[in-house]
Amino acid sequence: MKRKFFAFIALITATLSLSSCLSSDETTVEYTHDTAITAFSLGSLDRYTKTKAGKDTLLKANVTGSDYKFYIDQAQRKIYNVDSLPAGTRTAAVLATITSKNSSPVILMHAKQTENLDSATYYSSTDSINFSEPRLIRVYSSDYSAYAQYTVTVYVHKELPYEFKWHELAQNNSQLAAFSDLKAVACGDAIYVFGKTAEGLKIYKTANTDGMGWQEVTANVAFRADDCQNVVSMGNSLYILSAGKIYASADGSNWQEKGSDASLKQMVGASSKNLYAYTAAGISVSKNQGASWTALALDKDMDYLPTNNLSMSAATIRSAKNVEYLMLMGTRDKSCGDSIATIWNHVVDYDADAVDNEWNYFELDSHQPYKMPMMDQVLTCAADTGFVALGSNGKWYKSQDAGLTWKQDAMVVLPAKFATDGRFAFCRDKQHYYWIIRNGYVWRGRFNIDGWSKED
Repeated sequence: MKRKFFAFIALITATLSLSSCLSSDETTVEYTHDTAITAFSLGSLDRYTKTKAGKDTLLKANVTGSDYKFYIDQAQRKIYNVDSLPAGTRTAAVLATITSKNSSPVILMHAKQTENLDSATYYSSTDSINFSEPRLIRVYSSDYSAYAQYTVTVYVHKELPYEFKWHELAQNNSQLAAFSDLKAVACGDAIYVFGKTAEGLKIYKTANTDGMGWQEVTANVAFRADDCQNVVSMGNSLYILSAGKIYASADGSNWQEKGSDASLKQMVGASSKNLYAYTAAGISVSKNQGASWTALALDKDMDYLPTNNLSMSAATIRSAKNVEYLMLMGTRDKSCGDSIATIWNHVVDYDADAVDNEWNYFELDSHQPYKMPMMDQVLTCAADTGFVALGSNGKWYKSQDAGLTWKQDAMVVLPAKFATDGRFAFCRDKQHYYWIIRNGYVWRGRFNIDGWSKED
């Protein structure tokens, strides 16, 4: 319903001039200039998608517009949705519900943002509106002598949320390819790779925005080649266990000794505040950056602890404050005859008066479905929802029940070159990117939704 209202304003003006001639004992109407848009929402929207054959198709009323809240900035006269609509949402013809203070009239300016009143139309909740570009909307006072003008912007995601993209960064990097064993650690704004070579331990780093150029880091301590698996990240520092001593560094080059304990055998991992390491008796924790260590209880004999391919991830527990859930995954010696990977978990409570919980072994029933299979190498990382794991079999797994079950995620297809043999490294940075390093190749990838901010 497109009505030109230029003439109507002239009519209103004439009416007002006539009302001034009325006698003082007759009722007069007072008009207010206090007006604003007080609420804004969208109806159902169509969405374009692709069929299995790759053809575009339009799904009618596929998106419920009322599920997406619109924020009204009265100071800057801006209206926009806090969460973007799904990718492919059609915004060229949308029904909107616009509420104004004092039921003041709402006027839609031309779609090209022209302020020419001759091209404007009255708003109607039954008429579709083109929001494919920012749209000017005016709300007039009852006497049409003043108005407030808003810019309405409807944000739509440009990417599908659960599409996973890998980016090949370094290719045939001879320095990284020379490692016979390696571990990747994300720390601060950098990715570090600690590798074992015939010459000893080598350390390389790259910015988490790069991945193509790798800079060798020379440590001020002579670490052993096998220490490449003794490195973890906590906060903005790297920690390494070497010959019973704990060292910390913010850049991989300058290391300072933090503590010494001859019983420490292998660095296991870190939570947000604690370090964990193997001893001859089990697992110990350091709550003071490696200065001292305390043994923790195990609910199963320590022979069930994994000895190879160790990786530990920490996840917050939303229902409990100051509590984290830790999962330790790895494999045992082939002589144990395991058909599945070995998993332990631990709940750490950071309250001052909390008692240390024991580590628990996942003893799974033979009929338990979706167990993590035994393989030459498997590493895990925390995800936004649960945990993920990468296996040397070229499969990507996810667990949304704290590591109890693992299902292959068909949405993540590994790069073709990952299929070659050789040890690999796997980590996740603070931008939610997963990193894989294998045979001199480096890949970085994430789900699109993991990179979206709330305003995207």
